[in-house]
Amino acid sequence: MKIVQATLSLTLAISGLLGIQILIDDKWLWAAAPSHAYGLIGFVSIDMILVVAALMRVGLATVSAALMAVAQFAAMLADVVVGQPEGVPSTAFRNYLLGDTEYLGLLFIQIAILS
Repeated sequence: MKIVQATLSLTLAISGLLGIQILIDDKWLWAAAPSHAYGLIGFVSIDMILVVAALMRVGLATVSAALMAVAQFAAMLADVVVGQPEGVPSTAFRNYLLGDTEYLGLLFIQIAILS
């Protein structure tokens, strides 16, 4: 069980750190879609709380982490499909997201949290 908790804590920390990196680096996110940036702040905050909870062996940490990973994956996937900011063509926004290494890393780490 310690291996599971350590692995979960590590993947949650990576998710949170990738989210922070996106918030710092992605100026266009703040300019074009600040509501998406605020949503990411929420996910990063929850990730960091869950890191501490998993390290402290809080019983619901694993289930909560899985639920949050599903929610974040769904939100990020929805951004790709229908989440373009007003005035931005959907294909341009989709290409922007799918060409962003940090975004893809954050998307795939959600799958890692679930596995």
